Amino acid sequence: MRQYCGFYPETIIPDSYPHTARPSVLSSPWAALGQLLSCNLPHVYTTCFQVLRDKQVRGMDAVEIVPGDILLVRLGDIVPADIKILGEHAEDEEEAPMQIDQAALTGESLPVKKFSGDTAFSGSTVKQGERHAVVYATGVNTFFGRAAALIGSTNNVANIQKVMSKIGAMCLITIGIWVVIELGVQFGAYGHSCYTGEGRCPTVTNILVIIVGGIPIAMPTVLSVTLALGAYQLAKHGAIVARMSAVEEMAGMDILCSDKTGTLTLNKLSIDLSASFPMGGTDVNTLVKYGALSADVGSEEAIDVVLHNTYPDPDGLWKGYRRLKFIPFNPNDKFTMAVIEDERTGQVFRLMKGAPQVVLKRAYDFAEIHAPVEQKIIEYANRGYRALGFGIASGAGAADAPGTKWEFLGLLPLFDPPRHDTAETIERCLEKGISVKMVTGDQQLIGKETARQLGMGTNIHKIEVLLHAKAGTGLVEGHSNVDELVEGADGFAEVFPEHKFEIVRILQDRNHMVGMTGDGVNDAPALKKADVGIAVHGATEAARGAADIVLTEPGLSVIVEAVIGARKIFQRMTTYAKYTVAMTFRICFTFGILTIAYNWYFPTILIVLLAVFNDGAMIALSKDRVQPSPMPNSWRLRDIFIIGIVYGLYLTISTWVLYHVASHGIFFQRDVHMFSLNVTPGELIPFCTQLLAQRGITNVNAPMSSYAAQLGQQYATVTDTALSQCMVEQRYVRGAQLRALIYNQVSVSGQALVFVVRTARHSFLDRAGGMTYLAFFAAQVASTLIAAFGFNGYDPPAEGITNCQLCVDSTFNYPHFWPSRTVPIASTESVYTASVIGCTYWIVVAWIWSIIWYMALDPIKWLLMWLLNEEGWRDKHIIRDHLTRRRRHPAKTGEEHYVQVGAAAANHLNPMGRASLQKVDPHTLSRASVIKIETGPQGLRRVSAGPYRLSLEAQQQQFGNLAPGATLANPHPIRRVSLTGRGSFSGEVPNATSRRGSMESVGGHPYRRGSAESIGMRGSSERAGLQMGQAAGHGPSQNGATQKPAGGV
Repeated sequence: MRQYCGFYPETIIPDSYPHTARPSVLSSPWAALGQLLSCNLPHVYTTCFQVLRDKQVRGMDAVEIVPGDILLVRLGDIVPADIKILGEHAEDEEEAPMQIDQAALTGESLPVKKFSGDTAFSGSTVKQGERHAVVYATGVNTFFGRAAALIGSTNNVANIQKVMSKIGAMCLITIGIWVVIELGVQFGAYGHSCYTGEGRCPTVTNILVIIVGGIPIAMPTVLSVTLALGAYQLAKHGAIVARMSAVEEMAGMDILCSDKTGTLTLNKLSIDLSASFPMGGTDVNTLVKYGALSADVGSEEAIDVVLHNTYPDPDGLWKGYRRLKFIPFNPNDKFTMAVIEDERTGQVFRLMKGAPQVVLKRAYDFAEIHAPVEQKIIEYANRGYRALGFGIASGAGAADAPGTKWEFLGLLPLFDPPRHDTAETIERCLEKGISVKMVTGDQQLIGKETARQLGMGTNIHKIEVLLHAKAGTGLVEGHSNVDELVEGADGFAEVFPEHKFEIVRILQDRNHMVGMTGDGVNDAPALKKADVGIAVHGATEAARGAADIVLTEPGLSVIVEAVIGARKIFQRMTTYAKYTVAMTFRICFTFGILTIAYNWYFPTILIVLLAVFNDGAMIALSKDRVQPSPMPNSWRLRDIFIIGIVYGLYLTISTWVLYHVASHGIFFQRDVHMFSLNVTPGELIPFCTQLLAQRGITNVNAPMSSYAAQLGQQYATVTDTALSQCMVEQRYVRGAQLRALIYNQVSVSGQALVFVVRTARHSFLDRAGGMTYLAFFAAQVASTLIAAFGFNGYDPPAEGITNCQLCVDSTFNYPHFWPSRTVPIASTESVYTASVIGCTYWIVVAWIWSIIWYMALDPIKWLLMWLLNEEGWRDKHIIRDHLTRRRRHPAKTGEEHYVQVGAAAANHLNPMGRASLQKVDPHTLSRASVIKIETGPQGLRRVSAGPYRLSLEAQQQQFGNLAPGATLANPHPIRRVSLTGRGSFSGEVPNATSRRGSMESVGGHPYRRGSAESIGMRGSSERAGLQMGQAAGHGPSQNGATQKPAGGV
């Protein structure tokens, strides 16, 4: 009845209603309801409140409420705006708090208490109490409205898009530099001309080789396919990818902010029986049984349901019992009571459960038992438990009926248990280098207890700490700014959606790749802001819509599998990035140098085929066999560019050497007996002279047109000399075959690079995926066939003659697979046409040459990894030496063996910097655990057990005055060093036996003793020291300061 506007008697109806719908005063609320329903007003069914405005009380829709209105909120109301609760109780009267359910904001199902002056936020629900409150924010200005607006204001740019843009920019810069260089050299130094028409401007056409070959045109396709196939694999593990680029970002995630309720925990109320507190003669089983009998399961109250289900045999609970009466929970009384009859004995008794203080006060022996019970209640509160008290009394009647004698049965702690796999998942996340932070709307103590149970850090702050730090009113000790506070915390409690959003933003500003898990509407802004928003199983539609990845299986274990899968995908993408950057530099430098140094052009068609075959084959990397990185991945673009330049220059040198040997040397012709591709004048002039002589031409300097009758009419238009035309045809043929050879070598050696960059091991020892091998051989078989057979001289010269007579190879045979036999005319720009003729068995040279130069790629890779310290490469030899070093026995060598406890230096095999306790050798265990000390006028000194010990007087006679505390066995003074929280020793303790746990400094050097409290452990005979501040009844130091010896600890 409360949700309809103006239904109460004596209530003024707003003037906005029609006259017929405004009963000013009605005899009953039912009459008002009937009349208003007959008016057919749709907005009558909206949430309405009694509002005091302009000194008038009126029923008003929630949408009409404005700041400054005073409204009445009651049990069951959804708070329509941000309000401040007004105080209405007398000063000497104890205030009854309101219970507000803020699940829509915090995700916590249990309500929180609100007192006068506290605020209640829009969207929360009143579970208990009735108060007047003043409105101070509405609509988008409310806390919930601002949080919702954060979702729309978030516009994250995919990290992979940024990476692709940077790689593309570097490639374009490299291409641009080489384009300018080529154009300047070709037109300036070589004096090339350019005319309109097909094939009449080979210089500009050659620029396309740099542009097409240098741009990583397949990069978006390869990376997209890799991400898509990776997302498909993640779906098999129960992780549905909503935003494809989130897969790459998950691989680099180094901080995971997790909601608690429903994510780390089951969001299911449970009882911790191990922490139960039965009283008197009641045992735990009896206490649980009485708790189940006191529950009313039909009400479906969470506490009643969990009490019933905790009993081992809930189905047989009521066999022999009958409930006569049940009094439900009352906010004023704060307890429930059930009247039960034992059908076997006919005995009737009452069971009470409720707030522990309320039940305890009714106990007949309150004075005797209240102290331990209240102490247990405080212990529960410190651990984040919610205590539930139980009492029993014989007979029927009211709770406070005369003669009632309540016996306090005990306490049961209620809590939200962690998921069964959460602790293991968090441990695996830490092993993977992912720090897990709890960001919860629940109370701080509950968050800390949950963190303790899960093995997480307990440095969890209330959100007020962050708000005060941002406002400049105070920082937690040890943190210089807000960013360090958030980065160093293990979590935050009592947070709202806007706070979660801010925490994620601060971590992102600290260059962290942040993941966020959540399940509720309150998590949506942070899920949207995070680099990887993860909606867990059973999340709301709002959370799923804002998330990048949606889990279809309960728990967080799916996240670890998704991280492993994402890191495999990242390895594949990194492999392609290194390959494509190296190929960009290789193409630009190779053909740029060959063009400006030798005035030699390369056909665009071969570059296009190179991109199609080689880059297209890289799609197979999406199925490659890889090992996920043990730590979060990141795009080290500087290293990728350096690696690309080194590999590119190395492969450029391999191609340049092959070109120079083939086109300017006689090695293959002389030693391998292959037809020559030498294009130098020293090779061509004698060969053309001999060839022209065979054709009956003795005057090689005569015009070629004069021999048209002998060679054919196609030479009638050639005005240059016979020798010049012959050399042009030879350069053209040999150059065309040389292009096929270079194409084959560039293709094979370039794509083979992928096997090197994909692994840190030797490429022969780390097997790649079957698809990677298949793609390589398929692409290279195609390139080899193209190189062997050519394109019939494509692209033919624009100014040329067919059926050439001087275009034979060095064996005086016409090249195979070239039926057109079209050659350019001398003294035309067509002599630079980049045509392709099959090089036949020269493809063997291309493969052998590529294999020879491939052998040095792995050593180059290891050198680069050492220089750039990739994957901690420089630390590996140190670790290897440490692992293979022969352990020396301290007793034989006299060396002290220290076992490190706590943090260690981070390296490749120990990226988290963890230090494990090493096994103590038997020699150390066999040594004495106590030593004797004595005090004298000169201070504290050790009493040696050896036979060589001298008295103090004898030592002074033989060695002179020793330093205070020194003995013959130990001629240096023993300086005491107290640990934090302990006091220093003082007083006379003659012949005191020192105990474990101290740290001494002997002769200016730290003398470490065997204690778990000390920084290190020492395997020496004296493994103990005087326990600080505990000897002779002395208590801990007041200041707890740590004294530091001169030698340093």
